[in-house]
Amino acid sequence: MLGTIACWIRDRSMRYPTLVCLALMMVAAPVAVHADTATVHFDIKAQPLSEALMAFGAQTGAIVMASSELTAGKISKPVTGQLTCQDALTRMLQGTGLKFETNANGTFLIVLAPAAGR
Repeated sequence: MLGTIACWIRDRSMRYPTLVCLALMMVAAPVAVHADTATVHFDIKAQPLSEALMAFGAQTGAIVMASSELTAGKISKPVTGQLTCQDALTRMLQGTGLKFETNANGTFLIVLAPAAGR
């Protein structure tokens, strides 16, 4: 299957990074199945949001995708204790104007939250 996907990619410089990304998603998919109910012990301090999201990924093994334009200048809330990944991300993003969505393979996507009052 990966060989077929690689054939679709014409630019040789993009083959390796794309295959690595696809392989990581395949490995992470089984973890994502249990991420909604399993709890993890979190100990993430308030810090620049991009760094907090990297710490979240390191502690959970989850894939988190966020645009640097969305996270620039934002500070996360601290997250400590035994929580589900969803609860931890919700706490971390409080007050940032951002929220998360989960795609079909369990990757967390950081997006703009709808404005209050809409």
